[in-house]
Amino acid sequence: MTTTPLPAGIDFLEVHHLRLSEVEAPRLSPSDEAARDRAWNTAIQANPSLFDGPVVACAGMSWEGPGSLALYWARVTYRYYALRRVPGNTSWLPSLFVNVVQPTISGGLLVARMSASTAAPGRWQLPGGSLGDWCYSCDLAVGPFPVPG
Repeated sequence: MTTTPLPAGIDFLEVHHLRLSEVEAPRLSPSDEAARDRAWNTAIQANPSLFDGPVVACAGMSWEGPGSLALYWARVTYRYYALRRVPGNTSWLPSLFVNVVQPTISGGLLVARMSASTAAPGRWQLPGGSLGDWCYSCDLAVGPFPVPG
């Protein structure tokens, strides 16, 4: 069997049990806060429809055993991600985003287009969103799940 190598930086993890735990977001230094705010203000001037709403960031992960992963998340706002645009800054955390593969009755696949006010207007993507208040600390079973017959 021939396999196609994954692009650099992409891994598939075999996870059968996932534990999500909320942690505090790392404190930013005063200079990082100022840089973040300058970058955010520049972004708002370029796109006034941006808003500083709540999102979650991936604060880390660790294996708790074979197939058992702990993922730590922190509450931040969109402003926090402006640090990505500050050259040389390494104090930001990666996004934590959930996508859903939703088949339709007719055999199609549900996809959505990103709105004009997003970072990638018009991009087609699977539906999803940030993890939110529903899961402060929880355990999740990870598929494959049996399909009802």
